Amino acid sequence: MRVAMTGMFPPDPERIPGGVEAVIRSLAVSIARIPGIDLHLVTCTPGLERTEIRPWDGLTIHYLPGQARFGHVTDHIIEQKRIAAAIMKLQPDLVHAHGTGRHVAAAQRTPFPLVVTVHGIRRREVVLFHGLKGAVRKWTVIRLEKRVLARAKHIFTIAEYVREAIAPLTQARMYPIANPVNEDLFGLDTCDDGRTILSVAAIQPRKGLVHLVEALELVRRDVPDARLSIIGKVLDENYSRQLQDRIVALGLENAVEIRGFVPDEELRAAFTRCAVFALCSVEESSPVSIAEAMTLGKPVVATTVGGVPDLVADGESGYLVPFGDVPATAAALGRLLGDGNLRAAFSRRGRERAERVFHPRAIAEQTVAVYRRILQHDRKLP
Repeated sequence: MRVAMTGMFPPDPERIPGGVEAVIRSLAVSIARIPGIDLHLVTCTPGLERTEIRPWDGLTIHYLPGQARFGHVTDHIIEQKRIAAAIMKLQPDLVHAHGTGRHVAAAQRTPFPLVVTVHGIRRREVVLFHGLKGAVRKWTVIRLEKRVLARAKHIFTIAEYVREAIAPLTQARMYPIANPVNEDLFGLDTCDDGRTILSVAAIQPRKGLVHLVEALELVRRDVPDARLSIIGKVLDENYSRQLQDRIVALGLENAVEIRGFVPDEELRAAFTRCAVFALCSVEESSPVSIAEAMTLGKPVVATTVGGVPDLVADGESGYLVPFGDVPATAAALGRLLGDGNLRAAFSRRGRERAERVFHPRAIAEQTVAVYRRILQHDRKLP
């Protein structure tokens, strides 16, 4: 079976900038290892002048030139056409597109059986876009999401929250399949420094990092050596300045480390050393960072939004708090930092669930089984 997969993917597969890219990498590598599967990953790369085709870890990656200007205004129409042309050239048995934007729209331009993985509810994620540029982007993102969901026939849902959110917008058949975690994380040795809170999140308003910094200030009243490490690329310069200003105002310059985007090796090192993982977002579907933290046995403190409650069992593998509730966030973090036995218990339960739910081999097998069902279904259509 030849499969064309399309979605966001970085030029260097060893340097993954976000959750969607991490999921695509873990899933693609595991699917490519299944006998009889010929997997091709098609993506667009800004700044690339010509198409590059590279074999990598059992699959073939097709890097296409990205659209330089007016992407959001035009629904990235140039990229759509390039992706669709590359898929047509491949003549796959099936296409697997990720997201609800241009990659899905591109795949829908082709005649091949198509399944879509919906990673987020974009109409809810864009509520924090501001200004004229933000308003235009919000309108175009929501419009394209509605259109591709209405046209979809088969959809993978990564959480029950996603299924419920998109149900009014689509008549597609839906298949529940969780996000996979990188296989290398399973069985990785970890430690616990007893004081570091790690948050892996892009620096933008949706991630609630200012609230997390404010919570740290409260935590340090009882746990004076508590510190926060933030890893993630800057997506909003204004919010980045606001975050820095708040750190200074609270006198936390020596307690908060903002590391930006880091290579996989540094990210894993940060995960393995921290005591607690925190994510304080206003909107999430099924954040892979939480799944990674659980895989590595890290207790989680996260906001009770979107699909997060599907991942974190409150009081068993972590604590769930309301978005923006700084005292509740601080109380949960302080409770975990102050009790090593509690962290160990949460760690064990998180690892057990990760092994059952997030292992990429099992998810790849489930995914390919659905591929075969879709092919059988489409062959029966008149």
